[in-house]
Amino acid sequence: MPYQILASGYRPNFSLLSFEPDSAKLKLVADSPAPDSASWVEEAVKQSGPGKVIYSCSEGEKEGLAVSLKLDGDKVEVTSSRKTRGAPAHILPLKDGSGVLYATYMGGTVVYFPLNPDGTLSSTSASPDLEFPFPYKDHGPDAERQESPHLHQVLEAKDGKIYAVDLGSDRVWVIRRSGVDALEIVGWLQLPEGAGPRHAVFSPDEKHLYVLTELTHSLFVFSLTSSSYPSHPLPDFSINIVPPTVPATHQKYMDSAEVRLNPASPNVIYASNRWELHVKEKNPGLPEIKEKQPGDAVAVVLLSEDGAKVEEVKHVRTGCDAIRAMRVSPDGKYVALAGQEGGGFEVWQVGGKRGDEWKLAAKDESIHGVTDCLWL
Repeated sequence: MPYQILASGYRPNFSLLSFEPDSAKLKLVADSPAPDSASWVEEAVKQSGPGKVIYSCSEGEKEGLAVSLKLDGDKVEVTSSRKTRGAPAHILPLKDGSGVLYATYMGGTVVYFPLNPDGTLSSTSASPDLEFPFPYKDHGPDAERQESPHLHQVLEAKDGKIYAVDLGSDRVWVIRRSGVDALEIVGWLQLPEGAGPRHAVFSPDEKHLYVLTELTHSLFVFSLTSSSYPSHPLPDFSINIVPPTVPATHQKYMDSAEVRLNPASPNVIYASNRWELHVKEKNPGLPEIKEKQPGDAVAVVLLSEDGAKVEEVKHVRTGCDAIRAMRVSPDGKYVALAGQEGGGFEVWQVGGKRGDEWKLAAKDESIHGVTDCLWL
């Protein structure tokens, strides 16, 4: 049976792709019209009725949209929408199936939208937007990127706590749900000033949270076994995910993007880089990087058995330019990734005892502008 992948992004369509491992073919099955800048997609936790329920967004700068989708056959249809504050960056379907949380980057908020039984967004109620305090007087160390809270992702732990990753404030906020829709800040995890946290992922036992910082390209780990706040990252863990072939002088013009675990290899982390091919555009005065590359690299981080220490960091060189979309297949056998700026869409086969051996399995260079993808 072929795998199905849904691709979304800064493009006019949602694209349904088919990947056949035996023939090593990746092909476009169908395109469906998408809202403007539908940069993220996430599947509903609890499904009912025919077709898959999926959630996405529309990234308006001052005002965005939260949308629900239905995938029937090979077509994607928008079934409901709600207005959000500016640039919704991430969607979290809650484990109990009651609703979804949207994090807004320009709005700097998190909001809860309840769901109807069919998975569409309820039009009758929502939580007040949860606003976050800004810890800096005027702006953070990166004046251009940290002038206010910028919520980039929300995650839900098994104990019900919500973790909201705030690039602007250098914090991961810890949130508690009171009742069905009330949201309350109970503490935070503190990143180094100017780090700009973007995305995070729980360890399989949820004793740790791994946080990838966009602005300093670092990976940190926090212990979640203590309830005291603020919490600080474990010492001696922080690593830089940029390939060693990129000089330190050039790294400030790059960004990190996505961080993922492999369900089949729990002690490995994959983290993606962006903009290595564009450093000279951003600062023409810099010398050329000696080793020309076809695309950005993914860091493969091998962890100790308890997940609290880094044992080794490897890099996989892709052919994709600006890897923002990256997802591991549910069986852990493949990684799908795409270049927002070029290089198309790639599927890599993952092997080795620790999920650290990557081999390109399929590629389609005709697929452009992808910022997220979803294995269906």
